[in-house]
Formats: sequence, structure tokens, C-alpha cells
Amino acid sequence: MKVFIAVLLLALVPSFVWAQKIGVLPFEDATNAGPELGDQVAKFIRSELLKNKKYIPKFIQIPKPKDEEPTSVDFDKAVELGKKNGVDYVVIGTILEAEVSRSSSGIGGISVLGQSLGTSLQTVTASVVIQGDLISVSTGTLIESFRASGSKTDKSVRADVSTEWGSINSDKEAGGNTPNAQALRKAVEDLVKQMSEKIR
Repeated sequence: MKVFIAVLLLALVPSFVWAQKIGVLPFEDATNAGPELGDQVAKFIRSELLKNKKYIPKFIQIPKPKDEEPTSVDFDKAVELGKKNGVDYVVIGTILEAEVSRSSSGIGGISVLGQSLGTSLQTVTASVVIQGDLISVSTGTLIESFRASGSKTDKSVRADVSTEWGSINSDKEAGGNTPNAQALRKAVEDLVKQMSEKIR
């Protein structure tokens, strides 16, 4: 009877009690793509981790002195921030590549009220490569480094396709549908999948 009750209690306790707490810090931008991109990558990773009930992700903002640029986070600082935030793991990383190219080609004219208007087909291609380091806070050791990439090509006659990485907004529906946002999501999905295989 006691065994049955114990098993029943375990079944009733929410699964998040045993969920792994993972802190995600802003990624360093080695591409000069924009000051907000490192935060955006970390927020995309947090959103991806939230899809799995085994994880409780937390975005950890790097503290900085007033009126100064954010400082980079080394291994020891990451472990320290992980302990302060009560997480089991910390993810730090670097944006190694972030490129967007645009080209256009004529696709013929459109006649409007007797006037001929030229129209062009725009092709926007975005590609990104990120590296993430998974650190165990309790042991203060690097579990493994992972590298992931993503790319997306968009062809349309729209003129509002952004080529700025800083235009990604992770607070909007899955970060928007621009090629750069879609490329980044692909890279993040791959990175989180690789990390998940190492988190116990």
C-alpha cells in the first residue's frame, strides 16, 4: 500500500520539479551584425528550450557598469552567473557568421492606366553560423561545444524584406518571417537539439 501511494504521489507531482534549469547568456557577436543580435540569439534559444517540459530556461542578462559597453563573459564568469541565478547549466556562445545578400532581376512590366511600370523580382539570402558552449554549473566544467548553421532564401516582388539582422524581434510571433529570422531559427533548432542530447 505504501509503495502504491508513493508511486501515485510521484505521478501527481508536476514534471517541472525535476526539470533542468538552463541559463542562457547573450551570445558574443563576432560579425558586427548589430548590438542586439547576441540578445536575440539567446532569446531564440530560450524559446526553443521552452518547447520541452524537461527544461526551465532563463535568459540571463550580463550586468554591466553604468554608461559602459557590455563586457564579454568568460568561462568562470558564466559559472558564477549560473550559481547566482540558481541554474543547473549555462549556455554561452558566439555568432561566427551572419550574412544577408540581396539581388534583383526584371520580370517584365505592368500596365496601369496606360502607363508601363517596371517590376523586379528580389532574392534575399540569409545565412548564420553559431557556436554554443554548454557548461555544468555544479561541476564548473564544459560539457561540450556545439556548432550549428541555418540559411534561408526568399524570392518575391516585395520591397520590404529586411537585410538587417537587428530587425529581428524575438518577442513577435516566432521572430517574424524574414529570411534572417528563419535562418536563425533553423540554426537555433539544430543547436538546441545537439545540446539536448548531452543534458541529463
